[in-house]
Amino acid sequence: MKIFIDSADLEEIEKYLNWGLCDGVTTNPTICLKCGVTGGIEGIKRRTIEIAKLIEPRPVSVEVTSEDPEEILNQARDYSKLAENIAVKVTITDREGNSFLPIIQKLVSEGVRVNVTAMTTFNQAIFAAKAIKTGMEANPEKAKTPHFISVFGGRISEEQGVERTFQVLEELRNWFDFHQFKGIEIIVGSVRTPENVEYWSRTGAHILTIPPEVIAKSLLGARTKETVAQFIEDAKKAMKEFES
Repeated sequence: MKIFIDSADLEEIEKYLNWGLCDGVTTNPTICLKCGVTGGIEGIKRRTIEIAKLIEPRPVSVEVTSEDPEEILNQARDYSKLAENIAVKVTITDREGNSFLPIIQKLVSEGVRVNVTAMTTFNQAIFAAKAIKTGMEANPEKAKTPHFISVFGGRISEEQGVERTFQVLEELRNWFDFHQFKGIEIIVGSVRTPENVEYWSRTGAHILTIPPEVIAKSLLGARTKETVAQFIEDAKKAMKEFES
């Protein structure tokens, strides 16, 4: 299982990279704003280039900011030229529920790596995977992998419970394996608690995308701190006896 850091903070990303916990990065305009990125689209581009260079060859996902199909295509093409390890986030539909699968297939056929996002159902995920696969097959010489499909675990849980999230992800991975889908990886997004990390890491999803604050909480353990303190005190006592 891989971990993607849900952040645009270069220091945070580098920290987890050095810890061996960063297999990629996911961003969006809200995350960029939270991390102090300014300058609108051009500022996001600059930060995306910085992240891509920092973590290469690991992927960084950057999100389009439009619902207009032509604007999505143009933004995605533009973003993909910033660095070789960029994946472009495109939502599965617009806010009215109109499908973006034609856009996704077209981008993939042009050699743009995509991260199809904001999915909350099994059906959405398998259709997205099919569109990506068809795009790769249409122009295999330009095919870049891996592509990604992001299932929002937290949002499913809010409506249907954590067990339903587990079921969707587990069944999706089984479907991938049965049909031998290659070059596409399943991301669990909307991870909000250490419990989510523990539970959904068992589903067979390829990737968890986790905010830094959730990683920090996941590493905490009161009994661990107590045990370490005891180890240190015991070691000091033992060393004193050695010296006597």
